[in-house]
Amino acid sequence: MRIRHLILSAILICQATIALGSPCPGSNVIADPPTFQWTFHPVTGNNPEPYYSGTLEYGEATFTIGGETLTTRAYRQAGGQYTIPGPTLVMTPGNKYVVRFHNTLPYEAPDPAHNVFKDPNITNLHTHGLHLSGESPGDDVTRFFEGGFGGDFVYDIQDDHMGGTFWYHAHHHGSTFLQVSSGAFGLIIIDDSGDGIPTNVAAMAERQLLVGFLDPDVAGTGGDTLISGTLSPTWTVNGTVGGNLCVPPDTWQHWRILVADRDARTKTISIGSQCEVALMARDGVWRTEVPLVLTDNSIHLTGASRADLAVRCSGDSDLTVDNEVVANVFVDGTPDSGPDPYDANGLAWSVPRPTYLRDLRGETPSNAETVNMGARTINGNKFDIDEPTFTLPAADLQEWTLKGARNHPFHLHVYHVQAAEDCAEYESGEYYDVVAQNCRIRFDLNKNTSTVYQGRTIMHCHILEHEDQGAMGWAKIGGPGDGIPAPTYPLDGDLGFLYEDYYSLGGEPVCNDGDGDGYGSPGSPACMFPEEDCDDADPAVNPGAAENCSNSIDDDCDGAVDAADPDCAVCTDNDGDGFGFPASQVCPFPNEDCDDTDPSVNPNATEICDNFIDDDCDGAIDATDSDCVACLPAGAQCVRNGDCCSENCSNGPPASRICIGN
Repeated sequence: MRIRHLILSAILICQATIALGSPCPGSNVIADPPTFQWTFHPVTGNNPEPYYSGTLEYGEATFTIGGETLTTRAYRQAGGQYTIPGPTLVMTPGNKYVVRFHNTLPYEAPDPAHNVFKDPNITNLHTHGLHLSGESPGDDVTRFFEGGFGGDFVYDIQDDHMGGTFWYHAHHHGSTFLQVSSGAFGLIIIDDSGDGIPTNVAAMAERQLLVGFLDPDVAGTGGDTLISGTLSPTWTVNGTVGGNLCVPPDTWQHWRILVADRDARTKTISIGSQCEVALMARDGVWRTEVPLVLTDNSIHLTGASRADLAVRCSGDSDLTVDNEVVANVFVDGTPDSGPDPYDANGLAWSVPRPTYLRDLRGETPSNAETVNMGARTINGNKFDIDEPTFTLPAADLQEWTLKGARNHPFHLHVYHVQAAEDCAEYESGEYYDVVAQNCRIRFDLNKNTSTVYQGRTIMHCHILEHEDQGAMGWAKIGGPGDGIPAPTYPLDGDLGFLYEDYYSLGGEPVCNDGDGDGYGSPGSPACMFPEEDCDDADPAVNPGAAENCSNSIDDDCDGAVDAADPDCAVCTDNDGDGFGFPASQVCPFPNEDCDDTDPSVNPNATEICDNFIDDDCDGAIDATDSDCVACLPAGAQCVRNGDCCSENCSNGPPASRICIGN
């Protein structure tokens, strides 16, 4: 009996040891990615606004992953080490950030072909999921940088931007598939401390887990000659294969999970049965009610989606993607019963969402569109940078019906979309930025009720192989003056250089600047105003320059600055709308002011058919104007499909397009 008791005791001790977990291995441990370090620029006499800056480089690197090698292209902060994933960008609402983006790869000339794999050494940067301008110098993915060149991005993070988990990745049309497949991605975290989340939720330790699929088999795509090594296609977690994630026992943690896969079709992410799992946020947006307990410890995510999970483990476990183990979870250390995903009373909670993420289900949409996602097209058309898929005023609550998205996941830049009804794994009322089902979605483009950005908004299939070959389009949002315009570069006179859209990395060119104020002689590319340097050696260097009326500089060297210069006379604008008489050089639309004193000031002007302005003052705007309904016969040169009589414009640059039969 005593022997039997000893055996049972040993079994119980063994079971307890298993339940508590095993010591965390000392090798192949999953560490969080490095954190990008920002430099703060306070207001000074030469810098009128505070902002943060840092330099992100993209270049060649060789890694040892799971005992195998991979030579590829990757990100690093200037002065640091290349990593897969790249460094995590942490930003706070209400601040301006400047990312100096430098492509250190060898130069190659851009391939003029369109909607094909190309340009392996040309790249750019996309902040996936952030609610900010899609126009340069914001999140404009139509910019690109050859090897040896760079440019500066400005991210104005709104005061009310919701905190959460986002990401960045390469997005040059033609090389997106190649570059993301081989490691060009990293996390973005918007600080959520101002969102009003419960104290014990904020107290949970955070882990950043980038579940990325690396596919070295893309080597050679689009002319690539760089990718090489012995690594086979594989899932990684923070750059490890079969890595070990160490967590304390019985302690709730906040796991920020990104699935980064060039094939964005839905995957099932699961955490083993020795853990409890609850969903707090999707795609960087807190749930309507937090948390949602995941009874099967699983969630469906596209290869571009994020989930903020609360996880508590009592024993060793694992993390899987479609039943494939991608990380081992080891429970080791001291438990902490304090943090948890509930409020102080142990109940579910919610936070107020900003207006651009408010609940739209009880409102009536004022515009409806259908988006047909195809393998190489959207709404039957391949990507054309000159031809928008939709032209939309900044005035409507949108309801779009997605078709084909189950096999071609839909992603909209700038704006999250709300599921208008339960649609497979997409919950009614919740917000997403990638949708892989044929759902009805809503988002608000009314500048009076939401935060609307003027200009280009990209949409595409997030199977990046398809996007590169044409499954991308864009919406033209708002007309002049509608919505929030593109951000502006800081005018920081303390730097010794100026922020620019595009420049060579051959060294910061120094302007011929006699007194060190940052303004130099004509022809110097680093000078803010290269046409003017009246305060340097030769005050008469440019007496014929045009006066810029808002830069505090005497550009034309006539002794008068800005409003004091006769060239900057205020336009005659009787109702204060910013439109004035034709002779005024500072009016946004000098050829049109139908709503001022003389409605007939410009009756002979040509109507521009896509600018939301009655240019010819005949009472009709754009497509409602008879001047815009004439059509061209087959074979005639055209700009857009509407130019052609019951036919379409061919693809290609505007000068070569002709009307063709349907």
